[in-house]
Amino acid sequence: MKIWDSFVRGYHWLLVIAIAGLWWTAEQGYMDWHMRIALAVGALLLARVVWALIGSENARFTAFVHRPQKVVEHLRDVQRKNYQPTATHNPAGGWAVLLMWALLFVQVTTGLFATDEIFFSGPLASLVSSSTQGQLTDLHEINFNVLLTVIALHVLAILLYRMKGVNLLSAMVHGKRQNVRPPRLVNGLFGWTLAAVIAASAYYFWW
Repeated sequence: MKIWDSFVRGYHWLLVIAIAGLWWTAEQGYMDWHMRIALAVGALLLARVVWALIGSENARFTAFVHRPQKVVEHLRDVQRKNYQPTATHNPAGGWAVLLMWALLFVQVTTGLFATDEIFFSGPLASLVSSSTQGQLTDLHEINFNVLLTVIALHVLAILLYRMKGVNLLSAMVHGKRQNVRPPRLVNGLFGWTLAAVIAASAYYFWW
């Protein structure tokens, strides 16, 4: 049965592509494209946060954010191979999602003020002093390394769950999972429309 709408799944895989694109464009010095991709990431992130309030039942904060005690219990169940996947993120995964969102928010926000002091400055860099620009640029670079570390841990966690007999990846590909209560899904087209409106607004104001 279907548990993930098209927007949640598409958002996930577009982020994978976009983060790789952000790294490559920064390394190659293609800063115009770097900023375009960053604005797209920002639009996806904002739309996903809104989706966590009004979107599909299992994509909402109320479905996947649990007390720390639940996380501990969940990890014990995984260790004992007693864990059965549900129709949303598991308790540990829910907090991982929040951490990833926070890091992405910091990355996009600091990028708006970052500068290389020669060829490129973010669209909001002129609003702050040169020293603040430098500090935010440093934070932008440090945070990206932290983000990559968290992504690596995320991939490792998926592999460890797989070793415990839990396949977390497949549902994010085809959107289906067996033997769970089907959640109330909202048409993903609404999420895509919201992301497109946010992205178009950003490009209109900054390009």
